Amino acid sequence: MLQRVKNLRKPKVETLNTINISRDNIINNVKLIKSLKPESWIFPVLKSNAYGHGILQVLDILKEEKFPYIVVDSFPEYQIIHNNSKFKILIMWETLPENYRYFDYSRTSVAIYNLSTLNYLISLNKRIKIQLFLNTWMNREGIQEKDLERFLMLLKNNPKIALDWVMSHLYDADVEENHINLQITNFKRMYNTIEEYWFKPRWRHIGASAGICSIDDTFFNAWRPWLILYWYSPFSEEKESLKKLKPALSLTSSVISLQKLNPQDWVSYNYRWISDKDCWTATIPFWYYEWWLRSLAGKLTYYYQWKPLEQIWTICMNLSCCIADSNMKIWDKIELIGNDINKKNSIVAIAEQANTIPYEILIRLDRGIRRIVY
Repeated sequence: MLQRVKNLRKPKVETLNTINISRDNIINNVKLIKSLKPESWIFPVLKSNAYGHGILQVLDILKEEKFPYIVVDSFPEYQIIHNNSKFKILIMWETLPENYRYFDYSRTSVAIYNLSTLNYLISLNKRIKIQLFLNTWMNREGIQEKDLERFLMLLKNNPKIALDWVMSHLYDADVEENHINLQITNFKRMYNTIEEYWFKPRWRHIGASAGICSIDDTFFNAWRPWLILYWYSPFSEEKESLKKLKPALSLTSSVISLQKLNPQDWVSYNYRWISDKDCWTATIPFWYYEWWLRSLAGKLTYYYQWKPLEQIWTICMNLSCCIADSNMKIWDKIELIGNDINKKNSIVAIAEQANTIPYEILIRLDRGIRRIVY
């Protein structure tokens, strides 16, 4: 009650930069993913600040949905999910051993792919659900097949540690089918070894976003959607099954300065952009602190009232500039990232200009930018 009163007394401060998250579009994507695997369970991935969309914001959107687990990467992300929801949580990657003392194991499952972690969990003398992370060909993390029986013997001798899941990770689902099938074969062979020790894990999963569309095998009864939860396809070519996904994120900034330029006037540092005609320029408070790379200077397109505007040199630490529209006024909103894949300011288009992937663009959006769910 006291906190509610304090919140009412706080001033409602607006922000110059805002990330807008569509509740309806994320729910649409959840329903589409479930329709692709109607006989399986879905574990949404909210790691890396929900791929830039905001863990708390996406968590609020998903709160009425039913999932056996929410997937996160780290202990800090786990704390956010645990303290702000009733979901059970899958910790996909490692943390330092001393942190394992602070998990709520009634709501937590832990990924295991090294003996050090397993032995530490055994030493806690608690009932803990785990998943074995198998290395099926990616060779980044996971239990090597030659070592698997050592893990299984430890589990046999320490029944408080319950083997609830078995999982792996595709090294690339956007490749030839025989490469995927090889990993599936490796998984099933290792799983047979697990069964020989009389373990019957509930969940078997190897696929994330790409695997959901690439694998049709009822042996796997769980999937981990990540990018497609937010609209972005992991494939190099468009998939028919993903055409009904809807974008969830856009980003707007505010005009804070308008400058009248004559021919041969320049903008910002070092004479790097010089006007060849009379024009107006607009300055906005979005810069490389909040994400834009300096290498993107002069390559971006902003939008004002649906009109494209050329971003012009230089992207500074706390400002960037663009050609201004004749109707523009101070405090007007400019769209920096749009939710139309055909526009030049889509995440996909920006990633191409930055010579990277949409994932990197999304997760670099600063956590301090206000995110609003609409």
